[in-house]
Amino acid sequence: MPGQRQHGPHHRKRFGQVFLRDPLVIERILQSTGLTPQETVVEIGPGRGALTGALAQHSKALYAIEIDPPYVDALRQHFARLPHVHIIQADARTYDYAQLPMPLVVVANLPYSMGMPILRQLFAFRHRLARLVIMLQHEVAARLLAAPGTSAYGALSVFFQYYASVRHCFEVARHAFRPIPAVDSTVLSLVPYSSLPWVSCDEPFFLHVVRSAFVHRRKTLRTNLLVAPQLHLTKADLERVFTALNLAPMVRPQDVSVAQFVQLAARLHALLTDGNAPGGRQLQQQS
Repeated sequence: MPGQRQHGPHHRKRFGQVFLRDPLVIERILQSTGLTPQETVVEIGPGRGALTGALAQHSKALYAIEIDPPYVDALRQHFARLPHVHIIQADARTYDYAQLPMPLVVVANLPYSMGMPILRQLFAFRHRLARLVIMLQHEVAARLLAAPGTSAYGALSVFFQYYASVRHCFEVARHAFRPIPAVDSTVLSLVPYSSLPWVSCDEPFFLHVVRSAFVHRRKTLRTNLLVAPQLHLTKADLERVFTALNLAPMVRPQDVSVAQFVQLAARLHALLTDGNAPGGRQLQQQS
């Protein structure tokens, strides 16, 4: 049964699966969700179901998405008597979460090898999500939490902090899992903004600017933007924009806050969509 390794399917390394076995950690995850009995939960990667059983007791409906057929079969057998528990065989990296009722509370011990693709897919449906309580390997979680001016701060930090409030819940030692992974884990809470706390901008362009800004972390923001594909910026363009935003000429991307990136993208977009500006006509054709 779920939680008993000798009776369940074998560990599948290709999915990066490690199985939570510490009941105290399961209880802390449950507390971190703040679930009420009337809420609907989607669990990603239930595996052997150690967390699934706890979630089933505290939710109106539970949708557990599992990719591996042997685990799906075992979970369906175990939860067959609970009509509010739905075991879905699907790849969480590509699943259409619009099929599920909203709002959803997402709870997940994300597989190390698939954590970010799953989280990005979930955020494509962020307006359907009330909140997410997720476990990630410590190094990845640190990047989502990182503040400007720290070594972990990067494009990933900006992306998720643009869309959601990200909060640290607690750390989980590697010995809470079987098989024991090589790294520790962190539980995070992410609450997507119902309305963004900054002026909205052209989001694809904003994300392109952010990715371009961090392409070479040791170089300055200005240097990275000058060589960014599709932007076609000049030194004069950037000097005007940096001056308007009070950005130092030699500022590095890891020292620029999310709000400053929003302002930067808005200024650059306005500059490049002006037909009289260098590169303006090309950007219009691409957008």
